[in-house]
Amino acid sequence: MKILIAYYSRTGGTEGLAVALKKEFETRGHTVDVEKVKPIKEHSFWGWWHIRMVKGECEIYPPKIWDVSKYDAICVGSPNWTRLSLPMAKYLRKIEGLKYKKIGFFATTAAPPTFEWYILSAYLLDLTFTRIMEQKRGRIIESILLSSFFKRWHFTSEYGQKTIQNFCHKIETPIFSIKSYFLEKKETEDARFLVIVFSVLFLLFFIFQLVSSIIGNQIFSWNNFLSLLVICFFANFSIITIVLGKKVASWGKYLVGISLVSLFTFSILFSTLPLISSIILGYILIFIIISLFRDLKAVLFTGLVTLSGYGYLYSFYPQKEIFQPSLDVILIILSLGVVSFITQSLQKYFLNLLEAQEEIEIARGTLEIKVKARTMELEELTQGLEEQVKERTKELQVKVEELEKFNKLVVGRELKMVELKEEIAKLKKELESKGQE
Repeated sequence: MKILIAYYSRTGGTEGLAVALKKEFETRGHTVDVEKVKPIKEHSFWGWWHIRMVKGECEIYPPKIWDVSKYDAICVGSPNWTRLSLPMAKYLRKIEGLKYKKIGFFATTAAPPTFEWYILSAYLLDLTFTRIMEQKRGRIIESILLSSFFKRWHFTSEYGQKTIQNFCHKIETPIFSIKSYFLEKKETEDARFLVIVFSVLFLLFFIFQLVSSIIGNQIFSWNNFLSLLVICFFANFSIITIVLGKKVASWGKYLVGISLVSLFTFSILFSTLPLISSIILGYILIFIIISLFRDLKAVLFTGLVTLSGYGYLYSFYPQKEIFQPSLDVILIILSLGVVSFITQSLQKYFLNLLEAQEEIEIARGTLEIKVKARTMELEELTQGLEEQVKERTKELQVKVEELEKFNKLVVGRELKMVELKEEIAKLKKELESKGQE
């Protein structure tokens, strides 16, 4: 494979990771070119922060490589600025040839990589990079995040070396199924989206509880509030573990279903306010949220959890007279059926789109192979014709040289005959003059 490693590094951490990746790829027998992106003017941390907030972009020196279409894979490196660094973002928007290319993304950060997911920094970094790649239609195969400060998660550590090896293995592995690639990509994106949802929910819960405590109008006691936070933390921790492990990312949907139902159920149970009469609408809203992931199994699973949550709420809520179990359960089941039908339709539509895209990709790949084969035939034919022309030219050159030699001989003979004739004429004149004497 021919691989391009393009990166921006302000303090040298990302550059060190880029060098390590280059060494690993070359060890595996690949050809690697390196493009170091340089801004017109380098800034300090706070200088870049100001530019990011005010301008949102910067100017860079013209890169050596504008068109990356000749490469089989492109690895992009950037420090973590809670988004893609401005010089690298500028570079990616300028270059051409990323369409359908295999893309790897590597980044460095000061904190431990796992911690970055908890504070949403890594999610926002990945999100900004993914958006640019979607515009350029590149295919992100793998992303890694290592620490440039903590030795345990540094690229020189055992953890870092293993991460780099896994990264390179993923990049060099062919994509056997476009459909599987996009399904896996969608699962990972959904799981990462869930991370930020629960992180924001966690933060909003804390702010809400703190404000209500200050004004003396608490809806939840601190003990109950801590119980709700534990649910949020458990869901977020589980999803992050799945995302980082790259294993069974679809489990995140089931965890979200359990967590949302649990949060809603315990919020109603712990609340000091009177129970809202439209409790069923809260459960229906959860169905709709889960349906956004276009997974029928996740919706049905959430429905079962909801029935369990409703049963638990009915058993322990002090004012049982406001419940109507027979009617409420029917409404939950009917709502679940409608949302499941819509989800199944969206799921089929999404899968049909993937299958159609896979057929197009296969046709495109077949056409590219045919074009390459035909191009090679034409090149071979052109080369053969050029060789024939050279051979014919050599033959003609030999004949021309022979003709030139023959012409010289003929001309030389004619000149000799002229000289002889002149000599004969001169002798005749001399004989005639002597005879007269």
